[in-house]
Amino acid sequence: MKKMEFIKMLLPMFLEVIVILIAYNVLKIYFLDNIKINKWVILIISAVVLVIPNILWIEKIQGSMWRYVHTGIFLVLFLWFLDVSGLNGKSKINKREEIKKGTIRAKAKPGRINKTNIEVISESKKVKKKVKKK
Repeated sequence: MKKMEFIKMLLPMFLEVIVILIAYNVLKIYFLDNIKINKWVILIISAVVLVIPNILWIEKIQGSMWRYVHTGIFLVLFLWFLDVSGLNGKSKINKREEIKKGTIRAKAKPGRINKTNIEVISESKKVKKKVKKK
């Protein structure tokens, strides 16, 4: 009897997580990547979404579908914060790719040696030769 109650409680949570992750990935591909916003603003909004409904409408949320919507909105915002802040590990790979593709680097110019540098180099070679002869 207790196993059935556990399964009845676990199944909606499992389905909710799957739906939220699918929704987040779709939102990320089509919508969230196009928005440029500070990561701390996203974290503050997600904290407000977590705290305010629990304080104001705790009686209404407990037995209805609003708790799933509330949890979904919070998790989407929090996952977005994790992506923007770079805690998922993929941002390091993306930065490496951007460095390889997008940076303009100066070319090495070996032909630019000053005359004074040439004299120093030629004098150092003469000194070395004199030392070897003795």
